[in-house]
Amino acid sequence: MKILLMLILLVAAPLFSQHKAEGKETILDNRLSLEDSIYYKIDTLSRLCDNMNIQKNYIDIDGCRLYCETEGEGIPIVLIHGGPGGTHHYFHPWFSEAKDFAKVIYYDQRGCGQSDFQPDDGYTFRQAVDDLHKLKQKLAIEKWIVCGYSYGGAAAQYYSAVYPDDVLGMVLISASPVLNDEALNGSRQQDYILPAEKKRIKEIYQMRDEGKLNTSQTILNIQLNGDWKRQDFQKPTKDEIIRAALYEWTHDKSFNQTMSSSFSKYDFKNVFNGCPIPTLICEGRWDLTWKADKAQILKNNHPDAELVMFENSGHSIFHDEPGLFFTTLKNFMESIEPVSKDELDRWHRYAEDIIQPQEKLIEEEKTFFAI
Repeated sequence: MKILLMLILLVAAPLFSQHKAEGKETILDNRLSLEDSIYYKIDTLSRLCDNMNIQKNYIDIDGCRLYCETEGEGIPIVLIHGGPGGTHHYFHPWFSEAKDFAKVIYYDQRGCGQSDFQPDDGYTFRQAVDDLHKLKQKLAIEKWIVCGYSYGGAAAQYYSAVYPDDVLGMVLISASPVLNDEALNGSRQQDYILPAEKKRIKEIYQMRDEGKLNTSQTILNIQLNGDWKRQDFQKPTKDEIIRAALYEWTHDKSFNQTMSSSFSKYDFKNVFNGCPIPTLICEGRWDLTWKADKAQILKNNHPDAELVMFENSGHSIFHDEPGLFFTTLKNFMESIEPVSKDELDRWHRYAEDIIQPQEKLIEEEKTFFAI
């Protein structure tokens, strides 16, 4: 089945890539993006999901309400947004393509988007994973596919290691590796931003620091002045940039710094050796968040996973190459075969032996600084 899937993708890739590239500006065009003035007023655009035929709920998780949406029928797949501090909104409208072959579950993590900003004892990486497990229970889902994007890919890996009985498959899209590997230091995010754009972006950040621009205004203006090139291969439309500024970077105060610090304490090196959970790794050739060899480093830590490179994608593959991405996702989901309880238990014990000592040290450090 895997050989057949790869043959299909190899044949389809040039067709999808050629179609997507036609008439679309990309970072390779090296065009200057500079606006004549700073935008203080942001056009009012509704959330895309406000106008979608989609089920919307608030799910109570130990007194914290998580905003949740579902659409479609079939194998459940839960989408874990990145950041830390992003929201479910940037999965719209793209993942509606999957509703014909899956039950797509969107949600905002605790402290993000439309969910409650309720840290309890403090936002932590483990808390995010436990919230997801409890969300699954509240939705009465036996098993699901966890699909993590960017930082959400880190959460998907942690969740799968802690709760493998919950997981049918794992999909990692431009995922954070959770590895203390010096080879991952640095990025290529400034490589395609032109000097005049860098100058303007610096000025915009200075205006923010002086209190002249709020977060949404800052995001809008830096994106319009070339900052889109950091993570996008294909230039987003102005409406996409506006919605991103309004709805896709909404979180509790200091959430990003707190959660970034929390998950950076973990190292999942060798955790996925012998992992029986079917795993698909999706990487964009032009994802500039990391150095060019990041995809192979992540694959090396998931030796049994399937790696698919998207030749005309940046960080948001589902935005840059939706046709090829959803064909890949559909074929992967249809290829998944059940994993025995014994296999899962064997790997779970192995993974716990690596992760639990890290959790213990982190908890001891938290207790020490609380004194």
